[in-house]
Amino acid sequence: MEKLFEKKIWLIDDVASALGVTKGYIYNLTYKDKIPHHKKSRKGKLYFFPEEIIAWIKNGY
Repeated sequence: MEKLFEKKIWLIDDVASALGVTKGYIYNLTYKDKIPHHKKSRKGKLYFFPEEIIAWIKNGY
């Protein structure tokens, strides 16, 4: 888990691991736009910035 926080960009597996939830749950949150995420194109991979996820958790995820 320590190396996870050294990464500058997280993929969906990283976020699910950090939060202790399933990838499906993270996909559901992104679909509902309830978690900060980024995507380069419509069919591109989702990516997340750890700082945004940490701030989101602190604000009451």
